[in-house]
Amino acid sequence: MKKRRLRLKNILMIAFIIYAAITIINQQFSISALKETEQAAVSKIEAVKKDNDKLMEMINNATSIEYIEKMAREQLGLVKPGEKVYIDQSPVDNNLQNEGN
Repeated sequence: MKKRRLRLKNILMIAFIIYAAITIINQQFSISALKETEQAAVSKIEAVKKDNDKLMEMINNATSIEYIEKMAREQLGLVKPGEKVYIDQSPVDNNLQNEGN
């Protein structure tokens, strides 16, 4: 009788240890997946914060004369009266030239 109880206790103990090990392993996989999701969310938040900062800067600068003039020149191609406009027609890509400066 005593041997049977010891065997039953040993079997239950081994079953519990196996169950605990499987549970811990599953939790580690879940934690890893959640950390990846968290990192993706943090990256997304940082990108949105940068965009927000740029937009706030644009809003703050929208009323300044310099900003209005810059936008008029860049987006509308406007020039001041009496100002001469030179157009570079060289075959070299202007973007590559500007990056070098």
